[in-house]
Amino acid sequence: MWRQTILLFIIFLCLVSLTYYFFSNKSQDLSYAKQEPTYGGVYRRAFADSFITLDPARIKDSNSHEVARQIFDGLVCFDGKGAIVPALCEDWTISEDKLTYVFRIRNNVKFHSNVCGRPTKNGGRQLTALDVVYTFKRLLAPNDNFQNALYWVIKGAKDFTEQKNNDITGIRILDEQRVEFTLNSPFSPFVSLLAMCNAFIVPHEDADELDICPVGTGPFYWMGKNGDTLCLNANNEYYQGRPWLDRIEFPVITDENRRFSDFMAGQLSQVDVPDSIYKRVKQDAILSPNLVETNLWGINYLGFNLNEKPFDNLALRKALNYAVDRENIVKLVLNGRAQVAKGILPPGISGYNEELVGYEYDIEMAKKYLEEAGYPNGKGLPQITLKYNKDPIHTRTAEFVQANFRDIGVECKLKGLEFGEHLADIESGKTSFFRMGWTVDYPDPDALLHTMFHSSNIKVAYNFTRFNNAEFDKILDLARFETEQDERAKLYKKAEKYVVEEAPCIFMYFYTLNVLLKPQVRGFSIGPMGESVVEYRHLWLTSASQE
Repeated sequence: MWRQTILLFIIFLCLVSLTYYFFSNKSQDLSYAKQEPTYGGVYRRAFADSFITLDPARIKDSNSHEVARQIFDGLVCFDGKGAIVPALCEDWTISEDKLTYVFRIRNNVKFHSNVCGRPTKNGGRQLTALDVVYTFKRLLAPNDNFQNALYWVIKGAKDFTEQKNNDITGIRILDEQRVEFTLNSPFSPFVSLLAMCNAFIVPHEDADELDICPVGTGPFYWMGKNGDTLCLNANNEYYQGRPWLDRIEFPVITDENRRFSDFMAGQLSQVDVPDSIYKRVKQDAILSPNLVETNLWGINYLGFNLNEKPFDNLALRKALNYAVDRENIVKLVLNGRAQVAKGILPPGISGYNEELVGYEYDIEMAKKYLEEAGYPNGKGLPQITLKYNKDPIHTRTAEFVQANFRDIGVECKLKGLEFGEHLADIESGKTSFFRMGWTVDYPDPDALLHTMFHSSNIKVAYNFTRFNNAEFDKILDLARFETEQDERAKLYKKAEKYVVEEAPCIFMYFYTLNVLLKPQVRGFSIGPMGESVVEYRHLWLTSASQE
């Protein structure tokens, strides 16, 4: 405890010193606004966990996504507001029946010619439509570790994955620069799927070693690891021009206070702000202008494995939902840096329902449903275990939930794990009660409701609760292939009400993002899809940061 106190005191002194530095250099800061973007500098952004995979087909976490987005490109990408814009394709056309998409590939794109200080097998050759087809055949190949279920909307894709067919009938090369996709049914978010990290285009020559030596077309290329630090260098041959930065480094610093102290010492370009000093940073006249805050289209939840007792009991799931005091968790644990979730869809996304009731904190209702479940005042209910990935906020939240459960007679054991182990346990079904979060991969309600709860995503994707309901699936299927946007929104609202009533998880809160930047950072922009879609090629550093 005394070590933590000393560290917090040091951080406070650094905060005061940095504020003084900003004040004493105010006139110099004003001159930065007049500067044009310049080349050079190293940008350092720390991760809290070392779990990382850089093979696009295998990526399932936001940190890996964020790094991979700098190395690879997709046919299209998300801009700062979540809109779809061309990337490796120049343009695309859609047939009148909304089933066929033709993408025209740029003729000036090359794969990386050198990574980790050695030549790539592809030799830096030009991208063609053949690479697009190869990428999707590789992604859709039968492999339990590949994130391919979302792309089964392509005609013949599911049969190919299940080895019922040797080819994908819905993907066709028209010529060297054009590729055609045909869908089973109209699917409005299809182009958004092509901007996801799993659809990043890879060269067949280097595909066998992507996880240890990733090769793409992106604005930065892989230079390997220096200890736990991931290193990327600027790609001078990038088709949109070399990025402003010379280099990006992603060190792993697990302790949030250590990350912040390193930032204050000038060793990081950006940092998340610990709860203990958030209010001071927020109120500081000099630091607060460099604090970037935004709401995210993502949810933190506590999931139940519905195939495991006692969580196959709906009344018990409702009791536990009513028992959790989300308002005070957001207020006391998160310093107000989140919004209480009443369902799955966050504010701002299509289908968001302002009138959704959800589960308010209500001890009497919790006890009522607990008795209905067959466990009056918790009697007869075996001790349950809540597993979570190690993080100060997750730990404090779990302890708060543990106390809430105790108030209704439910004993809950806590177990913190490293993220990789935690995710593996959830995917395998070994964990019956777990903390998890999800932020949209594409800006559509389908990215939450279908991804998290459709039965087709059990075991093969992110339906970790094993929620399986034919009526719910039917609503989602109708919504997925409805082309009228107002009607789609109505269907997603109906689906959300359905899943809230079934309570496959405890709906905790919608994420917000808080990033503190060095005053020399320029070009940083972030939207509701979060840091995983930030394009570092747009960032640049003023000359003061390069001295």
